[in-house]
Amino acid sequence: MMKKAIAVITVFLIFLLKIHCYVYASDDNHAEILIDGTTGQVLYENNSDKKLHIGTLNKLMTVLIVAEKVDNGELSLNDRITAGQNAFKEKGAVIWLETGEQMLLSDLLKGIIIGNANDACVAVAEKISGTEKDFVSLMNTKAKELGMYNTVFFDCKGTGEGEQYSTAGDIAILTKELLSHEFLIPYMTTYMDELRDGKTQLVNTNTLVRKYKGVLGVKSAYSEQTGYCLSAAAKREDSTFVAVVIGCKEKDDCISAGKALLDRGFSSYETIRPIVPTELMVGVKVKGGTGKSVLIKPEKLSETIIPIGKSEDVTYKLEIPEYIEAPINKNQKIGELIYYLGDDEIYRTAIVASDSVEEMTFSNALLILFKSCISF
Repeated sequence: MMKKAIAVITVFLIFLLKIHCYVYASDDNHAEILIDGTTGQVLYENNSDKKLHIGTLNKLMTVLIVAEKVDNGELSLNDRITAGQNAFKEKGAVIWLETGEQMLLSDLLKGIIIGNANDACVAVAEKISGTEKDFVSLMNTKAKELGMYNTVFFDCKGTGEGEQYSTAGDIAILTKELLSHEFLIPYMTTYMDELRDGKTQLVNTNTLVRKYKGVLGVKSAYSEQTGYCLSAAAKREDSTFVAVVIGCKEKDDCISAGKALLDRGFSSYETIRPIVPTELMVGVKVKGGTGKSVLIKPEKLSETIIPIGKSEDVTYKLEIPEYIEAPINKNQKIGELIYYLGDDEIYRTAIVASDSVEEMTFSNALLILFKSCISF
């Protein structure tokens, strides 16, 4: 029995060692990160701020810009987009667009997300910005807006290997933002599809989409400088996780590494909604106002993620003044509510006034006196 137990433990340790040893092409060209897909909280990282080539993962930004245009009404999935000569000239992964060919935006998105099509990227880029160069400026501007400060895009498709770079951390930010556009999920979770009435076949290289529970996509990629890359997301019940892996020697290693990160999230963390402190029911005293106190509330109380089994260890600190001077505007910040797990802050939100309270002026005092006399 003892020998059997030792053998099982040995196999298990070899498996763990294999996960961390066989994955990466080199120590200089690898990175990984696991974040909470709701809050963006980093749960695990290795070299996540290292600037690396990301291959065609940069198509995620192209898709994000298209998604924003669709959601704000500037574009429709039913729009017919005409491919230009630049799209026709694209090589590598393509859907063989002809100059002047028209295709629905929904089909071009299929080509980009499922088929990794370079020509489809150029077609939508030129539709939105006129030229690919101007579209790339849009991509880089959006990256800065999202806080992707270690990212530079050179083209809309990820073939400009000598110029573009990003980090695992920045790609995780980008992926989290993509998940907010729910109409993209069916595209990102499709393994096989077709265009042109079956004449053009599409196959997703992110094989997690057909075998991982709760998968939301998102994309696998390749770069000669770095190796195989993956951005993946999955949701189960209230928990969503995003995993990014950059720099694997083999595609299967990359998929396995992404799966291991997602497994780590689901096996180690749970999502909770912080409790509302009873002290908030009392309100805050008001000095010099038409009312003696004002009710208060959290500005926002969102779900947060903690290690499994630690919900009873969450504490909070309510920072509010003993009184506040009038006038007070509705939703005016009064203080802060901070939640902790041990010494670590896990969530913070402003405490705001539920209603307005006017300053006690002479005219307000007369009005209050008049109303009190009428009530007798």
